[in-house]
Amino acid sequence: MADDTERKRFAVIGLGHFGAYVARSLYESGKEVLAIDSSAEVVKDAAEWSTEAVVADATDRETLEAIGLAEVDAAIISLGQRMDVSTLAALHVKELGVGYIVVKALSEDHGKILTALGVHEVIHPEKDMALRLASRLARTDVIEVLPILPGYSIREIRAPSEFVGRSLRDLAIRNTLHVQLIAIQSGDGERRRMNIVPRADDVIQEGDLMVLLGDDRDLDRIREILAR
Repeated sequence: MADDTERKRFAVIGLGHFGAYVARSLYESGKEVLAIDSSAEVVKDAAEWSTEAVVADATDRETLEAIGLAEVDAAIISLGQRMDVSTLAALHVKELGVGYIVVKALSEDHGKILTALGVHEVIHPEKDMALRLASRLARTDVIEVLPILPGYSIREIRAPSEFVGRSLRDLAIRNTLHVQLIAIQSGDGERRRMNIVPRADDVIQEGDLMVLLGDDRDLDRIREILAR
């Protein structure tokens, strides 16, 4: 399955805190979710926020095949603190031909092993969250940072005073700063409004939050404007 193909069917293997949040979020967004765990009690709870919840041993390839894992578009694996269990489950899922596989790594070395197996995406939740928090705290001008690819981010920043009262046409942000303005958030509370894909004639107001997409190096240059 190509990466740009819409994924509709997901398997979430391991329903701890991380896996449960992922499964619930996917299900609430309208996706089909096959929730899998070795605990009958956990699976019983998962029935409320999944299309199908199954008690299964993820290290048993035949069991995974029997419950239809090969039919899903993507699988997310999050299996506790045992590297061998998580790795073996990833191997079986890969052999079953699942088009996109995401695995929660337990360490940097575990991540390297998973990558060598051909896992499409390896995540380190604690590390990723720590880096995201550090990045946000280190930039007092930045409200939120969302990494999308190595070296690229979506950042939400307070509009610099130099921008206030000027139109987007006048600012020419894409040409001068080489980043893309994708939204402007104005107001707060019940009066908060999100302007998606702003027009050239839109004017930056005091207190606006700007959602910018671009190369981290270009985004960092905006800090220099704020510093001045």
